[in-house]
Amino acid sequence: MVHIEDSGSFFDAPIDKIWKLVEAHGTDLTKIHPDMKNVKAEMVSENCNVVGYDNEMQGQTIRSKIKITAYYPLGLAFEMLEGPLAGSKFFNYYIPSGNRTGITAVGEFKSSSMSDDMIRQAVKSMLDNGFDQDAAYLKMM
Repeated sequence: MVHIEDSGSFFDAPIDKIWKLVEAHGTDLTKIHPDMKNVKAEMVSENCNVVGYDNEMQGQTIRSKIKITAYYPLGLAFEMLEGPLAGSKFFNYYIPSGNRTGITAVGEFKSSSMSDDMIRQAVKSMLDNGFDQDAAYLKMM
């Protein structure tokens, strides 16, 4: 198990716009994250979705499934159900700061097929890519 905390990033948008982005993930997921293919989303409860998707990792197509639970106005909890990081759990929490919103991701990550260093690299790439795609979509909203 690898503990990872990624903090210090800011979206150039107030917290209410961040929650509109979160809501948009339910309808525009592939527009926000175009690297996700064959997306199948299932609403489990009012604030929880399970999303299965394919994406490319080191030249291979990988099927993943993730459970996402919204805890308005704090942030989002993620549990990786399938894929190379299955069993990993992390939380993105939002820090309102006027017209900007800070984001911190913290979690425990594991993999049956990757070393701890490979997990750190894969998680950093996943978090950076997700942030960049969310930030780009926010500019279009």
